[in-house]
Amino acid sequence: MRRGVIASLAVAAALGGAACDFAPSGAEPSPAGRAPGAGVLSDRLAEAALAGNRRAVEAMLPDADVNAKDTGGRTMLMLAAYDGHADTVRLLCESKADPNLMDPSRRTALMYAASGPNASTVEILLAHGAQVNLIDGEEGWTALMFASAEGHADIVRMLLAEGADPDLMDIDGESALTFASNNGHDSVVEILSGSRAR
Repeated sequence: MRRGVIASLAVAAALGGAACDFAPSGAEPSPAGRAPGAGVLSDRLAEAALAGNRRAVEAMLPDADVNAKDTGGRTMLMLAAYDGHADTVRLLCESKADPNLMDPSRRTALMYAASGPNASTVEILLAHGAQVNLIDGEEGWTALMFASAEGHADIVRMLLAEGADPDLMDIDGESALTFASNNGHDSVVEILSGSRAR
């Protein structure tokens, strides 16, 4: 579904998805895309985070800015979260990585994690203050919409328990329930319908 290939960390290729067009953005970040005072993430650290190589990240972290962004405007936390590298995500969160920083498309580490079957990673991010109702700058999607479009029922439950709003709509007026229904994710439809009936 959302899987693809990142051809290069310096210039990330688009990752395709049938349910949603979610991908780490390869655009150059605007100044607003960087955290105040954040440095530039080295290729070695970016590669280690993306691969979930906790040992390598841990070894290089003392000399790095944990909230630095790569040339595509992504933090180590976003890169590690995308494929659900929970141990690396935990290390970064415990090292004060900010889970609410956004890439140039205004996507957060939680959105990256929620778009895949990464429940343990989502749980860690939520425990470290990830905000559930932030909205991306491309389609107006939330983490709940990403999870619902891909049919990740366990993540949908987690997000709702943390206050995710199932009634939010994207730029086309569609909600998480719409995406789950359109993609045939009946269990997610049931969960979302139940949450809206309360």
